[in-house]
Amino acid sequence: MKKWLNEQAVLFERECRHTPQPVQQLTLAKYIDLWLETVAPSKLAKSTIRRDRQDIERILPALGHYKLTELRPEHFRNFYAELRKVISIETKKPLSEYTIEGVYATLCSILSDAVEGGFLSHNPAWRTYRYTGRKCEKKIADEETAQKIIAALEDESIKYETYFKLIIATGMRRSECCGLKWCDIDWEQRSIHICRNAVKITGDEIFVKEPKTRSGDRYVYFSAEMESLLREYQKECRYITETYDQRQLTADDFLFRRQGTQLPMTPTTFTYRFKLILKKNCLPQELNVHSLRHTAASLMIAGGADVATVAGILGHSQPSTTLDIYTHAFDKNKKAASAGLQEMLEI
Repeated sequence: MKKWLNEQAVLFERECRHTPQPVQQLTLAKYIDLWLETVAPSKLAKSTIRRDRQDIERILPALGHYKLTELRPEHFRNFYAELRKVISIETKKPLSEYTIEGVYATLCSILSDAVEGGFLSHNPAWRTYRYTGRKCEKKIADEETAQKIIAALEDESIKYETYFKLIIATGMRRSECCGLKWCDIDWEQRSIHICRNAVKITGDEIFVKEPKTRSGDRYVYFSAEMESLLREYQKECRYITETYDQRQLTADDFLFRRQGTQLPMTPTTFTYRFKLILKKNCLPQELNVHSLRHTAASLMIAGGADVATVAGILGHSQPSTTLDIYTHAFDKNKKAASAGLQEMLEI
């Protein structure tokens, strides 16, 4: 929606200035080359560009030869239909709808920039995609399973216990948890300032970056029990830093630091470890680290938290995003609200 509004603003400004409509003969392939070289690096993170390149590899063979001004909605709809027939080399199954939706998002982003650059008068890719089939439900642990996971974590090293319990308790993303520093913790308020992500791109060293949106920069809160665990873990970190790194632990150190460096641990390290924990304890194998975030959100909603509060805790830009993702979690609340109304009115 934000991209669409920006595009409309550009078109309105162009109309007010009586700017001639673009008559560029540039092909989509040539424009994407230009976009990758001059536009994307200043607007997108390296990890986003890397994902976009994967989508571009699918886009170019089908649409790259078209001139920008020749592109029509039917070209995109036919393209998505053909993508649904493609068999993934990795899974040996047709491409997931999630993958195709991602290709659509990349096309919209690229062509919106073409509008802003004056190469197009409108974005022909907007609203050309419609999700086919039923969306897969998020992998979420119910309350009983969550309790079993928590119990299993208490048999792990304090590092892994702290990491996974933090995600369950706060709903933060795994990259946000990897990006935490000791200075982000306010012990008096029992709060954590989430203000960076740890990102690892294949072939590059891990790095940290600011959240994509203003809402991603936020505070979450923890219990007295969680405080006790964090303090115990901090003592462990002090001992390891003094013993092996021959220095004092500082407020600028990452909570989950790669030993011997000033770098955070890689998120995939925790992904692998979590799978081992699930297997060892006969817990549902379809769960993953991100499932803990979904679980936290679902249990907050089931406990009566309003959507705006949950959206703020998760770092969603819009409460509508939270509603779209966790519709199922509101079912219990809807039933309770209906029952309350009917009891009040005696109907």
